[in-house]
Amino acid sequence: MFWLNDTQLDDEQKSAVRGIPLDTSFLLKGPAGSGKTNVLLLRARWLKAKALSDFKIVVFTSSLRDFVKMGAEQYGVSQDTVTTAFQLFRDLLSEYGQTFESSGNFEQDRAMLAGQVNSLIANNNISNIFPALLIDEGQDYTDTEILVFRRLTTRLMIACDSRQSIYRQTGAQEVLSSVVNNNVVELKYHYRTGLKICTVADHILKDSNNFPPIRGECKYDEKSKPSSLETSACPSFQEQMELIISRLAMQVDLYGDALIGVLFPKREQQQAFKALLDADSHIPNKSSIRINTLHGAKGWEYQAVHIAGCETLSRMGSVQKRLIYTGILRARTSAHIYYTGHMPGYLESAASVIMPPAPDPSLETLFGA
Repeated sequence: MFWLNDTQLDDEQKSAVRGIPLDTSFLLKGPAGSGKTNVLLLRARWLKAKALSDFKIVVFTSSLRDFVKMGAEQYGVSQDTVTTAFQLFRDLLSEYGQTFESSGNFEQDRAMLAGQVNSLIANNNISNIFPALLIDEGQDYTDTEILVFRRLTTRLMIACDSRQSIYRQTGAQEVLSSVVNNNVVELKYHYRTGLKICTVADHILKDSNNFPPIRGECKYDEKSKPSSLETSACPSFQEQMELIISRLAMQVDLYGDALIGVLFPKREQQQAFKALLDADSHIPNKSSIRINTLHGAKGWEYQAVHIAGCETLSRMGSVQKRLIYTGILRARTSAHIYYTGHMPGYLESAASVIMPPAPDPSLETLFGA
């Protein structure tokens, strides 16, 4: 999850941590599992060693904030430096005597908040009030938000992967590059996710020009810990949840303290599963189980992932492919996909590429439900 010593870094990762001049802003690009968040945290530790401690590590969601705080503690960085963009912007408004009234609509609120902060900066000629800002999941921010970050610091570090952009309003890659003077650092290899899971992910996002495949850069140790991705069709969502709980009982024992993620497209599905798991008495230690939405699990990593309710993915609009792509890549070794009725055709086709070829159907099996 987080690195223990410098022997775990490859040359590209080492260069990104300490090979870039102190006053240089840069864009850190790499696939899921390439170590982008770790690099940001180590870069933060490097800034602290240079007596530049008043920096902020900015993440997109409160769930990801909790994960990054764990890494900050391990690397000797104050957890108080980790914040969400929402909180950073609200705090800045508060410093200048302004408040922000939430409407309860996420997309509307983020646009209004960024606009208000942008006006505050322009009206008060605010600039460079932080010695550094380290932005994780940069592909999920709007152009306005990115330009606000740029105005607030002379040292801007942004980690991003366009393949994992799961929000409808996201900043253009050209903007991300331009705010750092096109200074781009590439992390080519990734180490977290098994080869079979990467293969399925590549077949979900088939546009290789805009979404480069990650299978060829996979450095996961497939020989010692073979990876797997399985699909399970269940008669109902209730039975999906019950099947997951039966498998969790085995995995908690198998994986020890390693985290296991149970993810859902919709919040009401997440809440239903949490209630069922809380009532279950067959799993003695549930502390390693993390229940979240696919959006909320962004940036986390788990030994095994269960993604249920996949029959509802088609309701997630234009981001659904990147959403399930990001979800299965939270897993290291094992990914399970659950559905009732039908899951989207692109997902069924992608999952089939690691399965034995299906036999030709007989004519009579082509009729009926």
